Amino acid sequence: MRASFIHIADTHLGYEQYGVRERFNDFSRAFWDITNEAVKRRVDFVVIAGDLFNKRAIDALTLIHAIEGLKKLKDHSIPVIAIEGNHDRSYYREGTSWLQFLCYQGYITLLAPAMRDGSPVLGAWQPRLAQALEAARMDEEAEGIEYRLLMMHTGVEGIVPRIHGLPSMNQFQPLRLHIDYLALGHVHKPYEFEGWMYNPGSPETCGAEEAAWEDRGYYFVEIDTNNPDSVVDPNKPARCHRASRLICKRRPFIRHELRVDGLNEPDALYVRLEDYCRREGPRHQHEEIRPLVQVNLIGTLNFDAGSLDLPRMEEMLRNYFQPLYVRVDNNTNDQDYIPEGGDIDGRDRSVWHELERRIFEELVSRDNRYLPTKEAWGIVLASLKEMALRKDDPADIAQFLREKRAELLGA
Repeated sequence: MRASFIHIADTHLGYEQYGVRERFNDFSRAFWDITNEAVKRRVDFVVIAGDLFNKRAIDALTLIHAIEGLKKLKDHSIPVIAIEGNHDRSYYREGTSWLQFLCYQGYITLLAPAMRDGSPVLGAWQPRLAQALEAARMDEEAEGIEYRLLMMHTGVEGIVPRIHGLPSMNQFQPLRLHIDYLALGHVHKPYEFEGWMYNPGSPETCGAEEAAWEDRGYYFVEIDTNNPDSVVDPNKPARCHRASRLICKRRPFIRHELRVDGLNEPDALYVRLEDYCRREGPRHQHEEIRPLVQVNLIGTLNFDAGSLDLPRMEEMLRNYFQPLYVRVDNNTNDQDYIPEGGDIDGRDRSVWHELERRIFEELVSRDNRYLPTKEAWGIVLASLKEMALRKDDPADIAQFLREKRAELLGA
């Protein structure tokens, strides 16, 4: 037997990432590119291993975009076999998902087995497998079945550390003797194991961390049961297919981690960011597809995070990269606060004012710009606190702070 198919997963149609409408279109274009490739390669069928849609309650345009790609396959007599992912499933009370609607309209064949005694019981459109794979093996061989493909919307434990609750590799191993190709989805990082387990990853970039996985896309699989691999593990079945991972054309996603350690003022951070922009920006200014740019500030700040001008940094990135969308995320840490008042017993109320002054000084000194005058600023903060407790006029408090700022900073 010879055949070919395309395996995709996690297309997440309808995802308007960051509230940018063009990102909605990007996810549809990635799907259409794959359906066009399926037609071009004249595959025998397409499998979708879950999460065709980004959410259960899709809008009309998302449905139209899905049908546009699926109709092209239907018009070329290419069947589409799909399973529901966690994003596709209907709400409990509604009972009918949009994948079921597409199935009823003839665009896909939806595999949705009921379970009995821990084994799948198949409906009318799933005639091959009656119960467990092993129990059905003899009947399948009698029917002349030479190749077995299983779809599951799950991943393997440990592929992406932050995703928990997935089956371990040992739990998958019992399937190996009964399955030629295990088509996975759910985890957006691409991976494959031992020539039988395959996960293509997400065709478009659903999250910033996915930008590091550049080989995401889909699989083009050619089956030839008459010509299995000549070199095989004698303890495992021969492999009767060749799976080629094809990388999708997608919008560039630039992600950069900018360290702030050792910088004593915001201007020094802006200089470091601009150095990065000068190096990398020109490479992307004239790209056919405008990129997405995300900068993560990491490390320990030596000054108050509130003094960071994030809009200024985002504007700098826009000027150098000409992106579709830009964002700067502050993921920095504050300096640890360890008070030095070890010689003062905080249980003695008579020393509270002195302890408070020292705490103010140490808090102020965490921002290097105020370190030379920390004692004076400690007194200012104590005075501001007293004025607030007395419920002084806010205008008087603000004027006092302006005067002290001008006195201590010359500004």
